[in-house]
Amino acid sequence: MAAKRAARTGRSVAGTIGLVFGGLWFSLGAMGLPRGLQLLGASMGFLVTIALIAMLWSRSGPAGSGAGLFRRRGYIIAVALEVVAIYIASTLLARNGLRSYLIQAVGVIVGLHFIGLWQATRLSRFLWIAGSMCVVSTVAVFLPNALDGLNLRGMVTGFGNALVLWIGAGQISMHARSNLQKNP
Repeated sequence: MAAKRAARTGRSVAGTIGLVFGGLWFSLGAMGLPRGLQLLGASMGFLVTIALIAMLWSRSGPAGSGAGLFRRRGYIIAVALEVVAIYIASTLLARNGLRSYLIQAVGVIVGLHFIGLWQATRLSRFLWIAGSMCVVSTVAVFLPNALDGLNLRGMVTGFGNALVLWIGAGQISMHARSNLQKNP
């Protein structure tokens, strides 16, 4: 029973982290809205994130791969490389007058870090998240930064990556729920 509870908690914590970062990405997207709508947009993202976290914690069931995820070598290396890559991208983009592309660069870097999660767990959903975040962020590079008072590039990057992370956490919840139904 204790092992099932630990697996459930590990899975819920991993999903919660994904949902919280989804909420942060949504807030970045909301900053692309006109000034009068930014707070409303960010608040909506906060409420959606809280609702998704509540659903995850109420539905998570036993699963074997959540516990110990953050102690695995592949993940630790991925996070270390992610931090270094974000610093390098920030420095190089600023130095070359391309600071307006920083959010998209971070989106690609964060997406790539999910390859480390896949390496640590062998769960293919992390490859889907990696690819999706990279595609969303790369497509956004080609959008205008400013269009009729909107930062379209920032909105697509933020809202798109939020959606990717929220869907990814939903997959965790659905997988845990199906395991619970199979193994009551």
